[in-house]
Amino acid sequence: MRLCAHLRWKAFYGARWPTPEDLDLALALSDSPFSCLQTAQPGGPDGALCAPERCQPGRSCFSPSPRDPRANQST
Repeated sequence: MRLCAHLRWKAFYGARWPTPEDLDLALALSDSPFSCLQTAQPGGPDGALCAPERCQPGRSCFSPSPRDPRANQST
């Protein structure tokens, strides 16, 4: 799972994760409501709901987060 730069939730404000696995676990355990920084609403600019599993590459408004531990890995 990737992390969109526009996805927001209160549970992990300012958090960074050392590995992709740590990020995935934190997101899976979160029960916080999500919102989009572009709209300040639970839905993104494309009208679809925001959630880590929904805000992924392939979605028109997705932008990779620099806080995503995968951002520093070469593919």
